[in-house]
Amino acid sequence: MIKRLGMAIAALSISIAAYADTFKSEAEAKQLSEKFMAQVAKGELAAAFSLIKPYVVIPESEFQGLALQTKSQRDQFGVRYGKSFGYELVNERKAGDSILRLIYVEKTAKHALPWVFFFYKSPTGWVLNSFAWNDQIQNSFQQ
Repeated sequence: MIKRLGMAIAALSISIAAYADTFKSEAEAKQLSEKFMAQVAKGELAAAFSLIKPYVVIPESEFQGLALQTKSQRDQFGVRYGKSFGYELVNERKAGDSILRLIYVEKTAKHALPWVFFFYKSPTGWVLNSFAWNDQIQNSFQQ
């Protein structure tokens, strides 16, 4: 189910952001990811999702559905893995000049949850092309 959630987030988020807000630099894109992860680590999922909303191109109803589905899954993980207490950037990689991948782990009492962000450099600037999370820590080591 978690794998499907991650795939759903990625599939719904993948689009060239013709109408999304953009970042002027990779540093700004990374800063958004850092702010997002700080909110996630505090358990403030609604605040985290509101930060990224302007930078993805999916309909409002789908975005809200993803946010609610993530919250539901997170509530289940709280029981299994314990409370979040921080995050860490574990991998940063570029593909050419146009794609930036950032992998973070959300730290919990018993497990690390990987979050992956893909940014695309569109003609108007960097956009959040897709993001996903799951409980498959081994994904943090895939190249």
